[in-house]
Amino acid sequence: MLLFRVYIALLALVFLLLTLLLRGVGLLEGAVVTCALLFLIFDTRLDLLRRRAIENLIHSLLDEVI
Repeated sequence: MLLFRVYIALLALVFLLLTLLLRGVGLLEGAVVTCALLFLIFDTRLDLLRRRAIENLIHSLLDEVI
């Protein structure tokens, strides 16, 4: 999953650099890059929250066993 996020971030960065070099960033290009980066930020945040919840569950189960 992390590899997918890095791939999307690199694609957004390459797209942004190419549009800057060729003709400048317009409204559509800015929206595409912004949406892709916001998606990555929110998706990573949700993933971290899920992992934290799973870790807390595992810790509580281990506390009950021990």
